[in-house]
Amino acid sequence: MRPAGAGITLASMHRRRFLELSAAGATVPCAGVVVGKEPAAALAFGVVADVQYADADPEGERHYRESAPKLKAAVADLAHERLAFTLNLGDLIDRDFRSFATVLPLFTPLGHPARHLTGNHDYMVGKEDKERVTPTLGIPAGHSAFSSSGVRFVMLDTNDVSTYKHAPGTARHREAVAMLEALATAGRPNAQPWNGGVSQAQLAWLEQELAAADTAGAPVILCSHHPLLPADSGNVAWNAGAVVEGVARHRCVRACFAGHHHDGGQAVAHGVPFITFKSIVHEPGVTAYAVVRLFPDRLVIEGRGREPSRTLPLRG
Repeated sequence: MRPAGAGITLASMHRRRFLELSAAGATVPCAGVVVGKEPAAALAFGVVADVQYADADPEGERHYRESAPKLKAAVADLAHERLAFTLNLGDLIDRDFRSFATVLPLFTPLGHPARHLTGNHDYMVGKEDKERVTPTLGIPAGHSAFSSSGVRFVMLDTNDVSTYKHAPGTARHREAVAMLEALATAGRPNAQPWNGGVSQAQLAWLEQELAAADTAGAPVILCSHHPLLPADSGNVAWNAGAVVEGVARHRCVRACFAGHHHDGGQAVAHGVPFITFKSIVHEPGVTAYAVVRLFPDRLVIEGRGREPSRTLPLRG
């Protein structure tokens, strides 16, 4: 069975509606809305964040063992929706590489692909296992991109420059130490060892991806583990500002998704919503995940558990 809206793209919906309105000379409240009938979403998908499973006792608000049954229940729910895929925004495990063998099979009953990002806790493993994280998650590189129903999902690696992903003594680790020290000297609140940044090479790749999407008229959802806004947060990526500048330059970007900050959050810049999803690891017996429905003019988040439901307008 095809996912809801399969074969329909946001661009084609805009073009079709423009032709309809031009022929009729009509005016409607928003593009893509047929009077008297709500259109189907162009794309629907699931979102989970910060599962942080470990076979470990609770620490403060983090209940590591309970994440596995909560993820299993979330998957059972998402499997009943007509979704194209489910996004995992990072931090699937905590501290023990063997935990991947417990939680990754829990995604199998989805009946649709799981698209993974890595988070800082995914790298809190032995140094001999750090290079195995992305292959285990099926990620070809730390950053990647894919398309679904004409929408481009650009998956950033905000662990690219960090003190935890790369072994001490390596060039990338030295680069991370220097970036962290510069942020600390400047008094930036995100000068924290659990954050990371995006390398210059990845920023160049991002620019190419967004420029190509602009040319193709393809809408983009930008995904990262670390949030990009608000700028005064202690949990945003180290050089989030450079990424936000790219969002401002490229009209193709419709929304930005992130995890990492367990309480969630929301900001708007340049007409683009920046959404941080709540973590699943908190509160015994209480879950947090969402179904996202993308329309030409808005984003509808159907929250479960701690994740609130809301509707957000999209930059045209």
